[in-house]
Amino acid sequence: MSFSIRIVSLIAGLATALTLAAPAAAQQAAPAPAASVQAAPIKVASGVQYELIGRWDIARLNQILTKDTPTFAGVTVAYTPARNAVKLYRVTYPSVVPEQGNRPTVASGLLAVPDMAETVFPMVSYQHGTVYGKEQVPSFPEQSPETQLMIAQFAGQGYLVIGADYFGMGVSKEPEGYLVKGSHQQATYDMVVASRAVLADLKLADSKLFLSGWSQGGFVTLAMLERLEAVGMPVKAATTASAPADAFAAFNGFLNFPRKIDANWITMIFILNVFSFENYHNIPGLARSVLTDETYEISRKAYLREPFDPAAVPTDLKKLIRPEYFDAQFFANSAYGRLVAKTSAYRWLIRTPVRTYYGLTDEAIRIEIGQLPMSYQKAIGNDKVEAVPTGDTSHRGTFATAVPQWKAWFDGQ
Repeated sequence: MSFSIRIVSLIAGLATALTLAAPAAAQQAAPAPAASVQAAPIKVASGVQYELIGRWDIARLNQILTKDTPTFAGVTVAYTPARNAVKLYRVTYPSVVPEQGNRPTVASGLLAVPDMAETVFPMVSYQHGTVYGKEQVPSFPEQSPETQLMIAQFAGQGYLVIGADYFGMGVSKEPEGYLVKGSHQQATYDMVVASRAVLADLKLADSKLFLSGWSQGGFVTLAMLERLEAVGMPVKAATTASAPADAFAAFNGFLNFPRKIDANWITMIFILNVFSFENYHNIPGLARSVLTDETYEISRKAYLREPFDPAAVPTDLKKLIRPEYFDAQFFANSAYGRLVAKTSAYRWLIRTPVRTYYGLTDEAIRIEIGQLPMSYQKAIGNDKVEAVPTGDTSHRGTFATAVPQWKAWFDGQ
């Protein structure tokens, strides 16, 4: 098996189709297509700036819907054809790291604008799934198949599409903050504010805001909704696909009740998360306390995107995680377990209509995890959240199947 294929087999399920041919630290950006354009950055209010990075015509958008997405997701889904071209902008904006006393930082994201005569559009904030490459994120759309689908299905149908890259991804100089809830909330909230500043400079505006996200991005979407409801920013509706709304429940399942269909890349989720918690919560030695001595160094290199042999990263959690963590009580009482237990995004009284889509054969998210936000809200007596099955779909297939259902529901709002 070639080096490239080994990397893909280890990490591909992380939520986008990876085509790595070298260690992450040596990755090269994908060449821009002929339709791409590059313009000098334009500065607007409060440190926000944006630059035009491309224009995708209708033919390109429909190719994404009919050819590229089926290849990526492994399922064929009927999408509404694009009816307009789309302009793509990379937005950089100031933010803060809440876990570190609101230390200032700079983040990036995508703004996709329908190339139409209208000046007011509905807007979808899309929160991306787990990816390995720093540029496999919305503001580098050529490297993000999931973002391409959102652009083609929504922006190609007259929606504004925005998407934060999260701290540590895109142009961010931070280490990755994987499932660090406060930072995800901050990055996404500030992206909405920054995008509206850019739209004002373009003499455009949004009429209503929707939220959507897949996989990790499903968690981020719910966390973002919690923040937006708390500050009073109106959200018309929100959707997720394959959302790990409760990391503690999901991680306990992986550790103590593994399924035969569990993905072999779940080990990378633990690696990214434990080092993220160590860095963002400033707990030196946290990762070393969780990972086995044999796998600590290769895991550290993987998290930092230093050159490493991906074949050396175990796909068996029992080889990656110290044996005491397979004791549920030990895990719950550990420093790591206590942080994971705080990583949930459904335990408040949700006021916005929400639909969480889940697959019956998703190799990463159990059916019960997909239903959990609805079950919790119904336990309160709240009927704002509905869980929707997508059939016998894989992790990627759940996303690809859910997207046109998201749009049909949003269209009716």
